[in-house]
Parts: sequence; C-alpha cells; structure tokens
Amino acid sequence: MVRYAIMSLLLLPAAMVRGQFNIAILPTGGVYLRSQLWNVSVSNTGTSTVEATIHMEMKDMETGVVALSAQTSAFQVRPGVQKVHLSSLEPVIYNAGPGTSGGRSSNATLPVGKYQVCYQLIWKYGENQTAASDDCDAIEVEPLSPPLLTMPENDSVVSSLRPQFMWVPPAPLSMFGSLSYDVLISPVYEGQSITDALQQNLPVQQGEGLRQPLLNFPLQGPQLEQGKRYAWQVIARDGGRYAVKSEVWSFRTGDTTAAGPGDNLVYLLMDGRDHGREVIEGGQLHIKYVSSLAAHAAVLVLKGEDGTELSRSTQSLRQGDNYLHVRLNGRFASKHNYMAVLQEPNGSLVTVSFTMK
Repeated sequence: MVRYAIMSLLLLPAAMVRGQFNIAILPTGGVYLRSQLWNVSVSNTGTSTVEATIHMEMKDMETGVVALSAQTSAFQVRPGVQKVHLSSLEPVIYNAGPGTSGGRSSNATLPVGKYQVCYQLIWKYGENQTAASDDCDAIEVEPLSPPLLTMPENDSVVSSLRPQFMWVPPAPLSMFGSLSYDVLISPVYEGQSITDALQQNLPVQQGEGLRQPLLNFPLQGPQLEQGKRYAWQVIARDGGRYAVKSEVWSFRTGDTTAAGPGDNLVYLLMDGRDHGREVIEGGQLHIKYVSSLAAHAAVLVLKGEDGTELSRSTQSLRQGDNYLHVRLNGRFASKHNYMAVLQEPNGSLVTVSFTMK
C-alpha cells in the first residue's frame, strides 16, 4: 500500500503538468528568419510561476527530413497566458539538418521550402522534467524577393532573334543552398494573356539548371520568328526543388531581322579611342563593343550635336565581342552629326561619333 502511495506521488507532477500548462502557435506572416519561429504563447492555469524549456523541430514536408531543431534555455512561465519573447529563451541551441546552414544564430535565414514545425513545452520540477504540451503547424518559407526580370524589358521590341535574357537573383541568397534557374519562353497567340501563354502553349525554348542569372538564346532548337510576341518567366530552384518564380514579362521581335556580325555592314568600333566621325546610312546603327566584364546590362544613349538625348535603350552585354543594333527613329536626319554614349554600371562612359549620310 505504501509503495502505491509513493508511485502516485511520483506520477502526480506529470499529471498536473498536462492539465495546467499549454503552448500554442500564434498566427504569423511571411517567415524567413529563425527568430520568427518563436512566435508562440504559453499558458499556466496554476497559481505559481514554474520553469520550462521549449523544444522545436522543423521537418521538410516533402522529404520528411528534419531541417532544423532547437532547444531553448529555461525560462519562467507565470500564471496566465503570455506571449513568448525570444530574449527570454536565449541562448537557443540550434541543430541544422542536411543542406541547412547558419550556425547557432537566431538571425540566420531559413531554407526555402514547406515545413511542419512542432513545439514541445517541457516543464521542469527539481531535477526532473516532463513534456507538458505540444503544438504543430505548417509553414512555407519564401524569399523576400523573387527573381526580378531585367532584359528584355517588359513589352519591349527586340532587334535580335537571339536576345539575351537577364534577371536579378532572388533575395536573400543565404536562403538557398544550391540555387539554379529554369527559363520558359513561349509564344503569345491572339487573344491570350501572357500568363495563359506560358501555361497553355508549348515553350519555344526552355533553359534548365542554369547557374548564372542569364540565358543566351540557344542556337539549337526552335527559333524566334519576326514580328511575334513572346512571354517569358524565370523559376528559381534550390537543390533542384521549386523555390520561387518571377513575374511574367513579354517582348516582341522586330519585323526585320537584326543584322549579325557576319553581315556586310559598317560597324562603328566603340573602344574609347577617337576614330573621327563615321558615316552611316540606313535606319539602323551598328556598333561593335568589346567588354572585359562578365554578363551585365549597360545603357546606350544617342545624342544630337547639341547634346539633346534622342534615344535610350538598355543593352545586354557579355564578356568579349558585342554587336549592338539600334533602330533610328524619325528624329535622326541626313547630314547631321550624332554621338552614341555607352554607360557602364560602374559609371564609365564610352563614346563614338557618327553622321547620317
């Protein structure tokens, strides 16, 4: 009889814990930092302040792998309901799973993906402790910014049938362990929205697994046609898994094929040297520019002899030879002098002068 009484006394604290303490996950917006995982409340229906810790586990809903777990320091649970503040839980010990980095900092970013996050409130009494309550919720971790398309500009007309596509990576990059990109380029038919075009039409080209935020239109496979409209979008992946996608942009190809470097045309050499004033004819300006930089975008401005800006366009450049083609509008007249100015991202300017025949 005495033995049963002792056992009852030993089991009593655990029974009291289950009835007196609770942990609940509070609604939250976008989650991308570890510190945002601690948006929980705890309740104590008793009359005394007790000591507790919280164990957290974040499991990938697709693979079932634990991406992150954490154990807080002991904190005080007062009678009533209280929102937990991270400062009262620190130091927090984090254990990162495969593909997750960030060390032990609560300010580290979380890996992109869909997760089940579970919390367990552990009540401490003397040298003993027991699980008092638990709660789980599903969260989706997304980057603050998706890929941002830059070239070709939205609703622009491109002069080349093999344009270069460029975009800004999603941010912050620290959320990605192995970032890659897919690019979809689809024709837009009469009466279609650009979103429907990407969803319903077969892609003209489909770049996959790109490691850099750019795509030179491939020489192989279907090609763009003159005078057609196309939609394009970039999909970012982390370790081959979908992460986030950009907006959908569109562009239109010109009615005439832009001249390439092999055509029998006059190319103005833009190399920072004074070559005098070149004479051109026709409604298109052709420029050769050799860049020492990796792929980037630069601004090409055409000015009149009085310095008035007549044309401005963004050009996609790559390391090595670049052949730029600019259609001249009605503001360019015969026997007048003009200047082309290429503005690099670092602020440097390269110019070339020309006269319309």
